[in-house]
Amino acid sequence: MKRGPSEFVVPKMIGAEVARAFAEHIVYLRWPPGMRLIEEDLCAHFNVSRSPVRDAFQILDGEGLITRAAWRGVRVAPMSVADLDEIYKCRVALEGLVAAEAARNAGEADLALLSTLLTEMDAARADQDVEVFFDRNVAFTRTLHKASGNGTLSRVVSGIEKQALRYRYLAHQNTHEIMDVVCAGDRKVFEAIAARKPDLARRAAVKLIRHAHQVIARVVAEFEEAEQANAPRSRAPSPV
Repeated sequence: MKRGPSEFVVPKMIGAEVARAFAEHIVYLRWPPGMRLIEEDLCAHFNVSRSPVRDAFQILDGEGLITRAAWRGVRVAPMSVADLDEIYKCRVALEGLVAAEAARNAGEADLALLSTLLTEMDAARADQDVEVFFDRNVAFTRTLHKASGNGTLSRVVSGIEKQALRYRYLAHQNTHEIMDVVCAGDRKVFEAIAARKPDLARRAAVKLIRHAHQVIARVVAEFEEAEQANAPRSRAPSPV
């Protein structure tokens, strides 16, 4: 019997939704690096069947957020300075290109939204509200990607960004210096974009990413030392 399109699309949509839910737990470090993800536990907690959980694992594996290996099962991907360095080597080049393209292509609505997000970031920084600041900073970054007007570039850089997010979140949770760096850097990027100066925007973005990388690397190095001092996790007591 011939299947209709919905029979193929719906399961994948469910898998993508489950992957987004899992990714949120990973990015916000509710599921720490190395935590084992038990399929039956996740099915029970999220009230889904095995199929979308397996689809989610495939998506997250491709995004670098989990690892899958024989005898070790599925685990949240480790975090390390070496991994951070690889991610940020890519981000330096890509975010610089995004900023340059945004200086050429951003519309007035894009500029208005970026300006609003900067104002909200400044307010959150003044209040030392890390969660709100991080949320607005992520929104600022994604608005820049969209404002570049380059769909291919936006898709490529968003894939790298997913791996960078939990490193960024870890830094936000452990040092207020990152808020100072990001506020100053994002404002310079925005000013160059608003002035329609692609080369200046690219240089401002590259400087920001490199500075943020230095701050995050210090936090991750401390995190690695703490992780190495702990006993390895064999199985997490709960997926949440």
